[in-house]
Amino acid sequence: MIPMHASVKWLLTVVVVLFGVPLVAQVLPGEEGMLERGGRLPGEVSVEALVDSVARWGRTEREKVIVLAGWFREYMAIDAGKFLTGGPDGDYREVLKERKGICGDFTGLFGELCNRLGIENERVEGYVAEDGRERGETCHRTNHVWNAVRVAGEWWHVDMMWAVGALGRDAAGEWVFRRHWNPEYVLTRGEQFLTTHMPADPAWQLTDRPYAMDAFIEGNLADGERGDYYNYTDSIAAFRRLPRDERQMLFARRANRFNSRNKEVMAVTYYNEAVFLLNYNRKTRAVLIRAREYFRIAEEYARDLPGVKESIDEGLRNVEALIK
Repeated sequence: MIPMHASVKWLLTVVVVLFGVPLVAQVLPGEEGMLERGGRLPGEVSVEALVDSVARWGRTEREKVIVLAGWFREYMAIDAGKFLTGGPDGDYREVLKERKGICGDFTGLFGELCNRLGIENERVEGYVAEDGRERGETCHRTNHVWNAVRVAGEWWHVDMMWAVGALGRDAAGEWVFRRHWNPEYVLTRGEQFLTTHMPADPAWQLTDRPYAMDAFIEGNLADGERGDYYNYTDSIAAFRRLPRDERQMLFARRANRFNSRNKEVMAVTYYNEAVFLLNYNRKTRAVLIRAREYFRIAEEYARDLPGVKESIDEGLRNVEALIK
């Protein structure tokens, strides 16, 4: 059996420095009470107890999201050490216990809480600008994840990590977390959000005329190219009905079509799917041939990705030896 290598998030960890851009806040002034209620919930709490408390305070899906946001605002912090060194996403229970993490940790915990509260949600993978670097230099791989939630039949973005604060340097020059509430990153969508957060799959732009990747790179969505009419609601619904493996590969194909600079998304996704196929199925000839096809697709996109290519080449050699 070929061992399962690290996930795409571990392979593609990068450092992103956060900064704020004014947006139209979706947590309205009259809803501040819900945020306050969330902040009054205990910090040291189990997943089950937190879900029960949020369900008692929030009657609607929207209210539950806002109560959760209040809890995150009060207790969750960005882990400066992990942010600078990288690392795999933490288990949501451990993240809740430590009450700190980076984007994948925030996204995983918030998604699990939404699942238990009956709120439809998805993990959105995409691009954000990196401090001190041109956007064109940072778009060769995805570098951020956040959540999307379906509230009252409509999809909205939630980036809880950007909502709770940012990292900055202290007097000694060390990176530290600075808590500062940014409600504009909770239950939001539209051009201003997309100025800083560009989903890898254009369906998650949540607009019926998606912006081009070049418009994001140039930092000028208002004057940038946009596509033809696109029913993103139907596209998301069809995507979510697919089996896990088909979803992963469709995401990779869409992401690469949207941003052809990102070869890594195809290479790593098809590599991971080949390994998953071999690890969780009987190695019949049909399974081996299918896995070889996935490895070959991954190999095609990994020509200029030395670290990733080595793992793919090894996997391909192993599966070809089994076929013989």
